[in-house]
Amino acid sequence: MATEYTAHNVEQAVKQFYLNPSLQSEVHIWLTGAQISPAAWSFCWDLMGPDKGIEVQYYGASCLHVKIVRFWHEIPPEQFESLKSKLLETIVHFATGPKVILTRLCVGLSALILQLLPQKWPDAIQHLISTFQQEGFASLPTVTRCQILLEVLTVLPEEFYSTNLSQQRRLVLRQELNKGLDHVIPLLQSLLTPESPLEVYQMALKAFSRWVDFGLAMDRAEPIIHQVFTSLRNPQLFDIAADTLSSVFAHPESYKYPVTIQRILSDVLSLHDMFSKALADEDKETCEGICRVVVSLSENHTKLIVESVLGPEEVKQNTMSLLQMILTCTGLPGHFPVDESCSDQTFTFWYLLQDELSMISEEDFMPLMEVFKPIFFSLIEVLLIKARFPSDSDYSSWSLEEKEQFRCYRQDIGDTMMYSYSILCTELLAQLVNCLMALTEMSKRATSQDWQDVEAVLFVFSSVSESVPTDEATHIPKLFSVIREIPFVNSQQISTALNMIGSFAEWMRWHPETLSSVLPLVLQGITNPEVGTAATIALKDITRENLSHLRPFAHQILVACQKSFEANVLKSRDLLRLMSSVGHVLSVMQTEEIMHYLDSMISPHIRHLEALAEMPPCPTNRADVHTTVNIFAWLFGSLDTGLEWEEKEKKNQQQHKQQENSDPIYVILQKISTAVQKIAYAWLFDTGIIEAVCDLYKKALQKLDNGFAPLSTDLTQLVINLYQRCPSTAIIDLCKQMLLMFGLQENFIPFSKAIIENVCVRSLQMFTTGIRNYTDVIEGFMCFLAQVMKKFKKIIMNCNCDLTAIFHAAVLSMALPEQATVKASCSFMIEFLNAGPENEVIKSIVTSRGHLLVDRIMRAIGGESQRGIVDFVADVIMALNKNYVAQLSVWLKTILENEGYPSPRASRQDKEQFIKNLLRDRMNKRKTRDVVKEFTLLCRGLLGTEYAEAAATFL
Repeated sequence: MATEYTAHNVEQAVKQFYLNPSLQSEVHIWLTGAQISPAAWSFCWDLMGPDKGIEVQYYGASCLHVKIVRFWHEIPPEQFESLKSKLLETIVHFATGPKVILTRLCVGLSALILQLLPQKWPDAIQHLISTFQQEGFASLPTVTRCQILLEVLTVLPEEFYSTNLSQQRRLVLRQELNKGLDHVIPLLQSLLTPESPLEVYQMALKAFSRWVDFGLAMDRAEPIIHQVFTSLRNPQLFDIAADTLSSVFAHPESYKYPVTIQRILSDVLSLHDMFSKALADEDKETCEGICRVVVSLSENHTKLIVESVLGPEEVKQNTMSLLQMILTCTGLPGHFPVDESCSDQTFTFWYLLQDELSMISEEDFMPLMEVFKPIFFSLIEVLLIKARFPSDSDYSSWSLEEKEQFRCYRQDIGDTMMYSYSILCTELLAQLVNCLMALTEMSKRATSQDWQDVEAVLFVFSSVSESVPTDEATHIPKLFSVIREIPFVNSQQISTALNMIGSFAEWMRWHPETLSSVLPLVLQGITNPEVGTAATIALKDITRENLSHLRPFAHQILVACQKSFEANVLKSRDLLRLMSSVGHVLSVMQTEEIMHYLDSMISPHIRHLEALAEMPPCPTNRADVHTTVNIFAWLFGSLDTGLEWEEKEKKNQQQHKQQENSDPIYVILQKISTAVQKIAYAWLFDTGIIEAVCDLYKKALQKLDNGFAPLSTDLTQLVINLYQRCPSTAIIDLCKQMLLMFGLQENFIPFSKAIIENVCVRSLQMFTTGIRNYTDVIEGFMCFLAQVMKKFKKIIMNCNCDLTAIFHAAVLSMALPEQATVKASCSFMIEFLNAGPENEVIKSIVTSRGHLLVDRIMRAIGGESQRGIVDFVADVIMALNKNYVAQLSVWLKTILENEGYPSPRASRQDKEQFIKNLLRDRMNKRKTRDVVKEFTLLCRGLLGTEYAEAAATFL
């Protein structure tokens, strides 16, 4: 690439950027440098010459905009007027296009206005309007002059929000732009008339929308709003008018003008005839546009709607008419998203409405409920229709994307039903039960089996299940009584029924008599691959929530599960859930019974695992290996023989000991341990399988506790060997759990030392080969070290661990871009620093190498790291301040003496003040963080900006 930023060189670079994709990255960097160079003030005009290509012209216009916004200080005040004149001339030159260049130049002019207001270009908006309104200005036709003026007025509010300004400057400019509204409003009113050309009318609507976003008050905008409603009658203006009205009503300050909204409501209601005609004509675009307007007004003024129904009769009637329009929007004919695509827009309104109703005073409660309960009952009827599946033939013709959209839509319906429950409560349950009973009777008598209506009701029941109190004993028992009578004819219908049953699993704990009604259907489902997912989820939920009531059904459940395992028709995830259910059921049985069932049920899986362990790794059996290992992990996770001691008579100590020695998990683990280890070594580089193996041992550790001790030697050797060959976070997590459980037990201390030493040695090797490829493992390693320093300090001090290398590794890890890794590194470093005063080895390391840590911290604060880690490094500074205050003072003063360090934006006085503030507030965590935040914003050039204020809450 050429080194000189000339018009010719830049033009060639732009052409290269578009013609040579392989060089785009390099050219982009060069062009960015050209854009910010002082020479850009000159060559940008040359690039916009009439003989240049559109790409070159666009780059030139973009350069000019960047210079005005970011490098305004480079241009002397005496050139302001000539720049303004030249920019206006160039805009006139591009008046007829290309449009993209004209728009970019108008954005540049808007940026110029913001720079010159108010001193250098007072009343800029008024001057601009009068200039373009002059007949014969630059020999441009009237329509063209209007279009250019409206383009500038459209982008000016956008530029105001997109430009990075200080709070004071933004306040001044807002005042100036508000003054300009006195001239913008009459202009827009004069242009939004039937006499205006279509393109001018469209641009005026767009400009009005942007000024509303800026803050044009609703009462001042009311005359124009009425004109916009008139525009909806014009098909060519409909879309942009609907978008404009949606923006007007969605403005966050529109709630301040309730009287104006009430007057505008009559305009909204006047759309009813137009809406009805669009529905009759199946005009989807018009229906969607009107829905957008109605919903925008409604969801942003729910408080006004609630208050209005208790107001004067006319106001109440208008409000009720509006609610009926929203109901119509919710219940648009056809299925979403194939036949219509806007009924989902109303769901937010119904949520906000019930939220508003939940906050009403006691005196208004009954009068409001008399009005709104019928509305919500109508909503339920509408949503039951909208939740229906289409016919099987129609549904099979839908694309995968349409089916997924419908699934999400039904989920939104379910959420809306849940909100409705907070208003209707048990009355909703009564309506649903009566509906289900009627539909069930009809389906018994019907010759053709129409399952969709019944399925929709069951779906709604599952949606409101979380809100149903556990003491509800009137309607839900009726529901489960009716379930047994429903003639199920479709897999989707059965799946929904099973999902519904599972959703009431917690309720069943208080009503165990319902288990006999629902379990037969659930157990039938676990052998049916079409409904296996729903059935296994339901069974897992029921068995987990109803442990104290499972005993009478244990044999029935286990036999059904065994048959399902033998049939081998379920998906992998379904098998895992099924095994989890088996574990829950076995947990309520005697150890002898558990071993009996396990022997027949688990033995095939053990043999299969052993067979897989003998096979060489290959893609064809990978999924089988993963699933089989996880089957045992899920069993260990749910099987809890400790429940025996809570629910049965106490045994003597000898019997207790026998139970421990024959713990089912221990017995199974003994049988599969050899096969699992073979699989771990064979699939060492498969992250998923190693995670499954580690998960298996973690769950076994949790359940066996001290009973795991006999197997600890083998497991210690396994984790050390695996980590030496292929480090992974799963292995580190398993090591951490082993240490937390047994680390300080006298007979396990040698194993603790071996684990810590080997993990440290192997992890440190990664720092010599490029840690960017191992950031997840580094994060796990740092978390491991933090835990070790906190709980096993004596052990690590007596291991052959290079603490100096570990210290350097933590400093390097703090420079990584991943926030979680930096957080883990800082956590370890804080523990390390806090251990220094009591340990001479650590103290020596810190005092001799602490300047490296401080350098890393200051570079992060100076801008080398993302702002999200500032609190983490601030906490490290506090640990240094607490334990090594004298050394920290020297390190900071020495390092910060360097010119331009850690940022050229920080002056010597800034750095001295930073050091002073840090040392003064050394024992106050919040103040230390605030000092560091302020300094990092200063170093990044963000201090005092509105952006910094908004971002400060996230730092």
